[in-house]
Amino acid sequence: MKNSATNGIPFYRLKSLTMQSWNFLICLGLSKNEYAQSEKINGSFTEKAMRTILILIAILSSLHCKAQENQSRTLISNITIISADLDNIKTQVGYVLIEGERIVSAGDKKPEGAENHKELDGTGKFLIPGLIDSHVHLSNTAGLNGPLKKKYPELVELYYDQLPKSYLYFGFTTLIDVNNYWPERMNKILESKIRPDIYTCGEQVTVMDDFNMEMEEYSQEQRYASNFLNDIYNTNSILPDAIQANEHTPQKIVSKIREQQGICVKMVYEDEASGLAVSWEKPTASILRDLILEAQKFNMPLVLHAPSLEGHKIGLETGAQIFAHAMWNWSDDPNQFNNPDLGDEHKRVLLEIAEKQIPYQLTFRTITGEKDLVTMDFLEDKNLEHVFPKQMLDLLKTEEGQWGKRKIFGRTAFLEKTNPPFYKALKADFTDDQKMWEHVFKTYAHRLMTVAKFLEENDANLILGTDSPAMNMYTNPPGYNGILEMRHWADAGIPLEKIFRAATFKNAQAFHLEHLYGSVEKGNIANLLILNSNPLKTVEAYNDIEKVIVRGKFIDRELLSAVKD
Repeated sequence: MKNSATNGIPFYRLKSLTMQSWNFLICLGLSKNEYAQSEKINGSFTEKAMRTILILIAILSSLHCKAQENQSRTLISNITIISADLDNIKTQVGYVLIEGERIVSAGDKKPEGAENHKELDGTGKFLIPGLIDSHVHLSNTAGLNGPLKKKYPELVELYYDQLPKSYLYFGFTTLIDVNNYWPERMNKILESKIRPDIYTCGEQVTVMDDFNMEMEEYSQEQRYASNFLNDIYNTNSILPDAIQANEHTPQKIVSKIREQQGICVKMVYEDEASGLAVSWEKPTASILRDLILEAQKFNMPLVLHAPSLEGHKIGLETGAQIFAHAMWNWSDDPNQFNNPDLGDEHKRVLLEIAEKQIPYQLTFRTITGEKDLVTMDFLEDKNLEHVFPKQMLDLLKTEEGQWGKRKIFGRTAFLEKTNPPFYKALKADFTDDQKMWEHVFKTYAHRLMTVAKFLEENDANLILGTDSPAMNMYTNPPGYNGILEMRHWADAGIPLEKIFRAATFKNAQAFHLEHLYGSVEKGNIANLLILNSNPLKTVEAYNDIEKVIVRGKFIDRELLSAVKD
């Protein structure tokens, strides 16, 4: 999973040059021996010749290396550089020199010796750090559920061939996958020649009989066979003697995540405020605290999925370092569902998160993506042509491809069966499911806007994550979902400067990657974007990309489109 930088001559070229030199020397050596034996001459002349040839080879090799070095250096000149740091955003017209995969210099002065490098004139353009999406699920397949993946395996492969390019097409050069539950698929993505830099939280942590196990309907055998965290503080969680409890401690769980190259830990906390009658076990605050303390030993932040008031309180109590979703579940009282006002307790908790500067992902698209499934006009968006292969888009427009909408409508009967009071409160004013669910998502969207505005007003530490693609929704299109997320932020009144910082430096900082990404600084990895518009003037600048730079490699944007393929 590591993304190590390399400099100078690529290994296969260095190896080729070395082998050619040795082959030449071997041949020369054989000739020397043969000549000496036949002519019986003193070997001093031949040895001098050998030394001379070795010197010549060294000189030629040095020149070859220098030529390769110059070819891997690019100077971007006269471009408006926009970069964030701990305190502010700096904008200047200047020069950025890239050597190999790294930024060598960035500033308003042209670096010395730059005339020997390839130069790109950036007059009138804007250079920014590549965007970071800190909440993705790369093993989810946007638009295809289990049955469709089995029926159309060729579409699955087309989707994953395009997936890395889709993120790059929309400017996302670094991704954090918060649940690597399918490492085989992740490894195939990592083998892609052109892709973003990818980090992971390893496999998401679960406790016995928790929300995920219930929603996935795991059998008891599957639950015991899973890599669960044993919640020793929960009296309802008694393990049979056959289960080795010492294999399910916080120490073991964190160790396994580190073996998976995880840089963070992810856990879910769901409660009654979701509208579902709780039939699962919630992790206790004590086990969550133990897990966080263990992860902190290795500088691994804990990302907590907790979109409710109760979940936010647990996160604060235990010291969670990142909140994975906004507080969109406000109350477990069904009679309060339509209450549009943010309560005093909600405000107190959100204010504490803001004051402590705990990184906070709003993830509008988790909810608004579901709304888009119901309203059905989403597939008219022309940007989807750059994300999905045509064959897949054609399928999504059929009745067969609309399984997501049917799944949402199926929740009506599920709620009626499992939580009648909540169902009655939702259904009271509506005669059909379409209107009821449109109202539900309108309510959730209002809550998201309210929370976002409150946090912005209190200068919270917002970071950009999209949850792409939640529930395998095609309305969470890889890459483009980030553009949609930023539009929601702008609609909520979040200033463009804060959107910029959230998608670059703040994201890198939250996951302890600011020494590699998030700013245009000497020594950072050269993951950059050249834009035609200023992102501090319009949010649409993020969809106005001329070139994507990935580890020093310059790629014309149109080459990354699914239309191109």
